[in-house]
Amino acid sequence: MIGRAVWQRRRGRAGDGLHILRDHHGLLDIVAADDSGELRLTMLLGRRAPQRNEPARRPLQILAEGVPDEIQLSFCFSAEEVHAFVEDVGDTNPLHAGDAPLVPGLEILEAALSREEICRAARVELRFHGASFAGETVSVLVHSLDC
Repeated sequence: MIGRAVWQRRRGRAGDGLHILRDHHGLLDIVAADDSGELRLTMLLGRRAPQRNEPARRPLQILAEGVPDEIQLSFCFSAEEVHAFVEDVGDTNPLHAGDAPLVPGLEILEAALSREEICRAARVELRFHGASFAGETVSVLVHSLDC
């Protein structure tokens, strides 16, 4: 499970590709980079799979550099959209299959980054506070990092 995802525009760093930064006691930190930017993920390994009847503790939160003070976003992904996304990225996790799949965290991040309100942000950090399933409304509260 992804605990946190951070995307930022490149700031003159060299070294494209995927790098493991930490793999210790169930925490995996990885970074993937190309000419457009850098994606850093903190993953929680060995956790119990979330269940559909477990509501998120609170809305997902995004901290973004270069946005107004606070923005509320919401998304609803169909099972077909989830299946297409995981096929495109090569994610074979069975949690993303079936009639009511778990929405991948990266699909939520990609949807948020495509919104005009935050698409120009220099840095975006998405913090996950629970699972989101296809057909449910995903609420995302965006806070500015500029304050």
